[in-house]
Amino acid sequence: MSGESVLVVERRGSVVCASMNRPHVLNALDSALREELNRFWRMFRDEPELKVAIITGKGGRAFSTGRDLKETAQLNAEGARPAYEHAGFYGYPGEYVLDKPVIAAVDGYCMAAGLLIALTCDIRIASERASFGNPQVARGRGTRVPYELARVGVPLSTVMQMTLTGEPMDAATALKSGLVSKVVAPQQLMDAAWAMAERIAGNSPTVVTGIKRAYENGVFDLPMNEARRLWSLVTGGMMSSQTADSVEGARSFAEKRDARFGD
Repeated sequence: MSGESVLVVERRGSVVCASMNRPHVLNALDSALREELNRFWRMFRDEPELKVAIITGKGGRAFSTGRDLKETAQLNAEGARPAYEHAGFYGYPGEYVLDKPVIAAVDGYCMAAGLLIALTCDIRIASERASFGNPQVARGRGTRVPYELARVGVPLSTVMQMTLTGEPMDAATALKSGLVSKVVAPQQLMDAAWAMAERIAGNSPTVVTGIKRAYENGVFDLPMNEARRLWSLVTGGMMSSQTADSVEGARSFAEKRDARFGD
């Protein structure tokens, strides 16, 4: 895609990064950007060579501030709804069965529908100046942000305060609450995201896919006995010592070298 696209895509080997590129409006999600995000997630899902994706925002001021309310107001005045609402695909990675990890690299404001993008990623890392919030309560819009916050482990009292007041959460608090797993300096954010993605991409695809499938099938949320019963069924044969990845892992350890999965 060209540098003028609303979504800039960069690929390095088996890792691909999509950068929302509407910095003049803090990467607000209009119909064009959502269409490109939907196209990106389908491409990532369907290309077997791609193993990990990164999603971030251009400009240094915002990951995304959410729905483009100017576009929404105009459509409301016309008695119309955006195409993505009719289609039921809003550009969130969680709307697709990906079987592959997605990392959100959050710099600046991460609000409303932008927060939903981050929450439906598998890993969230943030810069020290990141800010997370759900201001829809002041705009009269319902949202599933409270559910998604609780799903990723944010304490209920924190979820309720954040979503009922609309007050933002800073990066340090997000780290303490479990909303993000890592906080770095702004200038280190993308290097950290690429390094993490490339490390994951170099690991066993059988095991990475198995863990992701278990997560997407809700195994982590089940009572322990039920989770144990379903684990092998959902994750396929990843625990077998006879998979190609397992054989290569043991051989590489014995030979004191890095594993070469897929060779």
